[in-house]
Amino acid sequence: MNYGKDPIWGTLAIGVRELVEGGGFKIKVNSLRCSGSYLISESSNREVENLIESFSDREKARLTSWLVEQRRLGNECPEITENVMKSVKQQKNMSITDRADAILRYIQLETPELGEFLSYDESDPANISDILSIDPSILPSVIWNLMKSEEKTAYYNLITFSECVSSGELTSLIKYLEQNRWIEYKQDQHGDGHHTFSLTVEGHARLAEIQQPKTESSRGFMAMWFHPSMDQAWQKGFEPGIREAGCEPVRIDQKQHVNKIDDEVRAEIRRAQFVVADLTGDRGGVYYEAGFAHGLGIPVIFTRRKDSGETHFDLRQYNCIFWQDNDLKKLQEDLKNRITAILGDGPGRPAS
Repeated sequence: MNYGKDPIWGTLAIGVRELVEGGGFKIKVNSLRCSGSYLISESSNREVENLIESFSDREKARLTSWLVEQRRLGNECPEITENVMKSVKQQKNMSITDRADAILRYIQLETPELGEFLSYDESDPANISDILSIDPSILPSVIWNLMKSEEKTAYYNLITFSECVSSGELTSLIKYLEQNRWIEYKQDQHGDGHHTFSLTVEGHARLAEIQQPKTESSRGFMAMWFHPSMDQAWQKGFEPGIREAGCEPVRIDQKQHVNKIDDEVRAEIRRAQFVVADLTGDRGGVYYEAGFAHGLGIPVIFTRRKDSGETHFDLRQYNCIFWQDNDLKKLQEDLKNRITAILGDGPGRPAS
């Protein structure tokens, strides 16, 4: 175990060198600033570090957002590769409203009861070099105490989830939320970096508004190989999985229309709340439709039959649901759970 700096931000982190299946090693980094753990392959570590060094702070914030999104999709320890870095460099920054809403969501997650307060500590405990020069016999306990601090963890989670690059940006967003009366904010009078706030009734109402599914966009577009070998997967896995999440599945080959097929595909993707892209068969159209949805900012859920070959390297960083013909009930359940984890319950999902 190595106590050192997070490769992305240079903040305090713990690294573990792990042997992986098939040979080789990966570095598992547990970073407060990145709100959890991530992997870097030892074989590509130098290339990734070189790319990180070329990143601006804003691009580093987007990379950290990618890590958060991967964990939300179920990948608890995502791997940073050269392809991930190049993809992140091309992505757009979160909008100001999305960043502010992300703070509200985090506060709600940590304080679900009305009137509960959340505290965070933005003070820098010490220079990292000074921390790492501590007597090795007590260094682990010092670092773990810092990393287990609830107020410090809350600070870094707020920074990370709202794609901030500094405490100043976080303060500005907090003030914006306060001005809209979505939070009640208290700054510690001693000026030592401690802050406390809670969601107001208006804040809870704001969250209810942005989290309310829109009936007209509760459609899930299915991009897949239209082949007889896929019929059972559609009938017993994909279609019921999307419906059980409360959404309407849409397959372009089952929709009557008089337009050009490519125009109709793009129109249906624009209308969709999400896209399920099954990579079985490696159909070029499926890859195109997934890329088109990504460009529009529409969530894409990737799936693939286990015995259908290797996923293209550009998509290996994305969390994929693997399924088998002899267990389509599991595909149905996994897909339903992934949709509701990303988007919440659709309007057609029955109350439990």
